[in-house]
Amino acid sequence: MEHTSNVADLVVGVVVLLLIAAIVLTVTKRIRLPFTVMLVIVGVVIARLGSEYEGVFGPLVDHKIFPDLIIFVFLPTLIFESAYNLDVRQLRHNLGAVLMLAVPGFLISTLLIGLIVGLAAGIPLKLALLLGAILSATDPVAVIALFKELGAPQRLTILVEGESLFNDATAMVVSRVLLVIAASTISPNIVADGVLDFFILFGGGLLVGWGLGLLTGFALGLLESESFAEITLTTILAYLSFLLAEHVLHVSGIMATLGAGLTLGGWGRMKVSPSVRSYLDNFWEYMAFIANALIFLLMGLRLNLSAFMQVGLMLLVILAMQVSRATVVYGLMPLVGRMRGEEPVGRSYQHIMYWGGLRGAIALAIVLGLPKFVKTELPQAEIFANLVMGAVLFTLVVQGLTIRPLEDTIRDTLAWYRSLPEERQSELRAGMSRAKEASVLEAWHS
Repeated sequence: MEHTSNVADLVVGVVVLLLIAAIVLTVTKRIRLPFTVMLVIVGVVIARLGSEYEGVFGPLVDHKIFPDLIIFVFLPTLIFESAYNLDVRQLRHNLGAVLMLAVPGFLISTLLIGLIVGLAAGIPLKLALLLGAILSATDPVAVIALFKELGAPQRLTILVEGESLFNDATAMVVSRVLLVIAASTISPNIVADGVLDFFILFGGGLLVGWGLGLLTGFALGLLESESFAEITLTTILAYLSFLLAEHVLHVSGIMATLGAGLTLGGWGRMKVSPSVRSYLDNFWEYMAFIANALIFLLMGLRLNLSAFMQVGLMLLVILAMQVSRATVVYGLMPLVGRMRGEEPVGRSYQHIMYWGGLRGAIALAIVLGLPKFVKTELPQAEIFANLVMGAVLFTLVVQGLTIRPLEDTIRDTLAWYRSLPEERQSELRAGMSRAKEASVLEAWHS
């Protein structure tokens, strides 16, 4: 009977949270505030009410459900939806810039945050690097929503969303490796094993996802206009790839889900019946909405505002994040134009990419749920959780609320370009193409 009561409380809690999310969404549409920011604020208010009216709000402030929900329910949904809906053709054209941000950019960010926090706060370097890896994962949900609203250039959307998708997966893998190192005595063998584990987790997960994506695509090709069956197969793929990789093959479940989503969203999309594709897109968009809504509401419920009294350390972490983000974006993006076959990334794009590098669900998932994966306790877990949530809250509130002024830059640029005659637009496109070829030849000869 007790088990039944716990399940009932959980169901009631989720239903009430979804109702709250629907109300918040309606209100934010009217007052033009970021949806995720308002969800966090509402979650904080509910948590405060829960301490006074435990009988009413008790199920909503149960922190124990938070890590499990994120890891096993929300993460596969968010990763698969983003990967499936990513324009694979555009991603291929901008793969150099995306990977530049997601791999070397991520590692540079991890190192910079770790060094700044470690040296200034006296935190052991291995723990500071772990914190850096957790905080280097971007989650620009609010920014992508703004891009869709404005009809922003597709390349800018691909750069921001592609970086987020790939470095989320990289963050999960790197953090797992660093957590094992942090729980051990550092030695050359431990570090070498960590590097080897990274490649096994990363590459093994992608291979698992790719293989399952191919099998699912072939299975979808055997069906014709079976909407329920086809949508069910994609749902099975999202969760099976994660669980099989993580718990059976012991590689990265996030990388597997990423590989599965990219495979099915690219090659496998044509295997889906034409009459089912729009239903499938709407289904996964709604699933992602539920996952994001619950994650940010639960973040507000989990926030311990009294822990923010460590103002000095919190400001140091936020400063380290800003320094690392600026170094990555403004330092690496100019190099993209010198890469063969890659278009330069303009300064206006760089500004938006810098300030739009919000942190969110993935960082929360790592800091709250990663010890479950490696069966060990994270040293100073509560402090880490509070620092990460404080940093996430800063990016959501400060950067999320001030990203709007940048929309004027986007809108003015788009309006200026679209107001030109078609002949002038063609001349500009031809000029940019010639400039690209010249930059490629110059880079090649140099």
